[in-house]
Amino acid sequence: MLNWFDLLVLIFLIVAFINGYRKGLVSMLVGLATVVLAAVFAGKLADTLLPHIQKMSGSSPQVATVLSYVAAFLAIGAVVSMIGFLVQKLFESVNLNFFNRILGSIVSIGTTVVVLSILLNLILMLDRKEKIIKPDIKQKSFFYERVRVAVPAIVPYLDKETWEEYVPEKYREQIENNIGAGQPIDSAFQKKYFETDSI
Repeated sequence: MLNWFDLLVLIFLIVAFINGYRKGLVSMLVGLATVVLAAVFAGKLADTLLPHIQKMSGSSPQVATVLSYVAAFLAIGAVVSMIGFLVQKLFESVNLNFFNRILGSIVSIGTTVVVLSILLNLILMLDRKEKIIKPDIKQKSFFYERVRVAVPAIVPYLDKETWEEYVPEKYREQIENNIGAGQPIDSAFQKKYFETDSI
């Protein structure tokens, strides 16, 4: 019988499946691409737009800078959305819409599992006395271990510079301590930062 943790995860996964099926793979990737491309290129585009916006608006440099970033983000989002719209129509025209929807559901579920895994690992860091998620819930849960290991399974593959720059040391230690035994570790980085004994 499913416990409260399983039911909560199941609800999130069902919502993710429906959302991904409704939007399709293309729409899911468009949203992701918009954020990534905007983060990478918005600064450069904003620098180009800044003098024009400042000249047209006559605003202060601070306000013009904000406006230039907003304009750059919207411009990139519009271009990516237009490309996504055309690809979506292409999928529909060649009768691939069903596959588009199924793949969208898969991507949506995968993204949701990663987000849930991040939240769960953060909770475990704070819940050392197991008051929030009790031991019997962990043992009997179908989803607990599957969700918990999602992020730790990905984290070791980050390069050393990214790991040390973006993950605070105390959280690195917590994540390292939470990684389960029996997982093969084959890279030099993994061997340096993680327990290398496997079953």
